[in-house]
Amino acid sequence: MPTKREWQAILEQKLPPKNRYTDRNRAITAYYAQCYLQQPDVFKWAGMAAFASNQVGIALQVAEVLMAPRTLVAAPEDGGNAGLLALGVRLYQQSLSLVFTVPVALHDATIRPLLLNDLDLLKQGNDQIFDDIAWAHLAYIQAGLGEIEANVSESEQPYLIQGFRMIDAGAKKLADPAQSDAGKELIRKGNITLLKQEQQLTLAGVMERLTSIGKLIISLGGAMDFQDASRNTPGGSWFTNYFGILPVLSGRASLARFEDRWKWLEGEALPLWDRIDTAYAPATSFHHRLVSMAEREPSLLQQITSLLTSGYQAVGLQLHL
Repeated sequence: MPTKREWQAILEQKLPPKNRYTDRNRAITAYYAQCYLQQPDVFKWAGMAAFASNQVGIALQVAEVLMAPRTLVAAPEDGGNAGLLALGVRLYQQSLSLVFTVPVALHDATIRPLLLNDLDLLKQGNDQIFDDIAWAHLAYIQAGLGEIEANVSESEQPYLIQGFRMIDAGAKKLADPAQSDAGKELIRKGNITLLKQEQQLTLAGVMERLTSIGKLIISLGGAMDFQDASRNTPGGSWFTNYFGILPVLSGRASLARFEDRWKWLEGEALPLWDRIDTAYAPATSFHHRLVSMAEREPSLLQQITSLLTSGYQAVGLQLHL
C-alpha cells in the first residue's frame, strides 16, 4: 500500500500549483466538501473544514488582487520567437516595465509588508492542514484505519491517530440500532480530535509568525460562515461577536492564540456546526452549498479576482505568442 508521502502525492496531483492562490484553495475546499458529501455521517471534520477553507479563500482572493500589478513588470517571455510581432511585443513589455517599475515597487514596499506576507502565511496554513489531514481521509476511504496507523505514529500526529480510531469505532456501531447513538458520539468526538490536531498543532507555527496587524485582521475577520447553510438554523459564528470588539482590538482576545481560538470553537462554532450537521439532508440549502464547493463553482468575488488578474495580464501582454 502507499506510504503517507504517496497518499499526499496522489492528492497533490489534483491541485493547481501553489502560486495559484484562489484556484488551489478552491480545489482544497472542494476535496473537503466531497469527503463530507460522500460520508456525511462519518467525515464531520471535512464538512466543517470546507467552510473554514472557503473563508480563507476570501482572504487569498484579496492577495491575488494585490499581487496582480506585478504582471505589469514581469520579465518578457522570449520563447525563441524572432518574428516582427514577437519583437514588437517584447519592446512593448520592456517599455511598460520601465513605466510601472516605480509604482509597483512602492506597492511592494507598502502593501506587501503589511498584508501580503500575512496572507501568504494563511495560504501556507491552508496547505499545511491539507497535507496533514486530507491524505488520511483518502487512506481511510480506500484502505481503512490500518493504513493510517501504518503511516504515522501517535508521537508524530497524536490527535490524528486518536481521532480516526474513535471515528472508526463509531462507524462500526452505526449499523446496530442499539449502539447507533454511542457510535454517533464517538464519531463526533473523533472529528473534534482532528480539529484539535489542526488548531493546536498544525496551525501553531503559522499563527505565531503573523505580524501584529495580521493577528488583528484575522481576529476581526475570523468566522465559521455557515450563512444560508440551512434556513432553519443560525447562520454563522464570528470570533469578534463571541469575545466582543474591545477585547479583540486591545489584543486580550486573539484568533492567533490557540486558547482563545479553541474557547470560541468549543463555546459557539462547534455547537452551531452540530445543529446544522444534525439537520443535514440532500434537499437543504446546506447541501446545495456543499455541492457548489465540491464542484469548484467560483463565487462572485472569485470571478472579480479572475477578471482583474486577467486584465493586468492583458495590459502587460504576458502571453505566449
